[in-house]
Amino acid sequence: MKASFAEAAQRSLLTRGLVFLMAVTCGFTVANVYINQTLLVSMAHTFRTTEVQIGLVATLVQIGYALGNLFLVPLGDRVERRRLIISLLGLVSLALALAALAPSASWLIVAHLLIGATTVIPQIVFPWAAELADVRQRGNVLGKVAIGLICGIFGARLLSGIVDAQLGWRAMYWISLACMLLLIGWVRWKFPRSKPSAALTYGALLRSLGPLFWKESVLRQACLSQGMVFGAFSVFWTTLAFLLKSPAYSLGSEFVGIVGLIGFGGAFASPVVGRIIDRKGAWVANLLCLLVVAASFLLLSFSGNRLSVLLLGAFLLTVGTQANQVACQARIFALSAEARSRLNGLYMVSTFLGGAAGSYLGVLAWSHGQWSMVCLTGSLMVAASFGGLGSRRRNQAAGARAAEESK
Repeated sequence: MKASFAEAAQRSLLTRGLVFLMAVTCGFTVANVYINQTLLVSMAHTFRTTEVQIGLVATLVQIGYALGNLFLVPLGDRVERRRLIISLLGLVSLALALAALAPSASWLIVAHLLIGATTVIPQIVFPWAAELADVRQRGNVLGKVAIGLICGIFGARLLSGIVDAQLGWRAMYWISLACMLLLIGWVRWKFPRSKPSAALTYGALLRSLGPLFWKESVLRQACLSQGMVFGAFSVFWTTLAFLLKSPAYSLGSEFVGIVGLIGFGGAFASPVVGRIIDRKGAWVANLLCLLVVAASFLLLSFSGNRLSVLLLGAFLLTVGTQANQVACQARIFALSAEARSRLNGLYMVSTFLGGAAGSYLGVLAWSHGQWSMVCLTGSLMVAASFGGLGSRRRNQAAGARAAEESK
């Protein structure tokens, strides 16, 4: 059956300019989750607390992000998305102000829980982009939007390290707040209005999450795959500042941020994995990404005092993690056109619970065994991620089902 006129009109809205704006929106908002990782040491000095205690900032922001994905992202299936995005931008602006004004470590930790919960905007944008894209180009479109996401993650680390060294860690939160206010105007001006795909009440949306999770085995596999990979990713990045400031390297905040430049390599990987998805399928792309992440931790285990090996391992870890997110999202977006926001919400809950666990375990591993224990912890999480591949045949069937629905 041919696509309806309304569906065709919706897809015609996905211009290059809109894809670019979606990428920019994802980048600037996701940065709020990651700016703290470069600032942890300075925060610990400000509040005279231990590395393990201040590590709760990185853990709670990711738990908040998981909660936001669970309770706010499903609204994308029933609420006009532009209005939802603008509302969330306003809320995250308030949370950033609370962090900048924090008089104590406890206040700062709670502010980061709120930052994480309200900055889930990229996970509303991604299903929207998948909805507007032609099924044959979906991987390519998701890869392009992911470029913004990746630049935001690593640009945040680079900028926050520089700002911390020059102006102090609080200044970074005021800068991010200003960016959110500018985005409110840009989104209101340029984003089109969306049409909700579900008429369920909010309570019904939430009640549908459990049955949806148990019904779709591919969703569960994707949750395990990216959850463990992102956990390993967080193990590395949460402890990197401690390693680089240790006697083995004796480098300052500026260099911690500069290492973040390595992450921009992931921006080039996303379009590549998008093309692999469109030509070979999301399952193959998923497998390749996991192999790259496994190779990265093999290298990192030999990087205790070798900067070149550390940089290469960080590059491969970043490329593999970010590309794997695109591959896993392509797998789940093929399951149901009407429930993409809910599917993505459940997927990102698992991803950031894995990230929160990785942040906590990384700091714990560092405090007990320094870098060797950090690498062992990350490697074990990567090994667990291979359990998320599941059956290739079942994934191909899901893709075929989505293609039929789009005709």
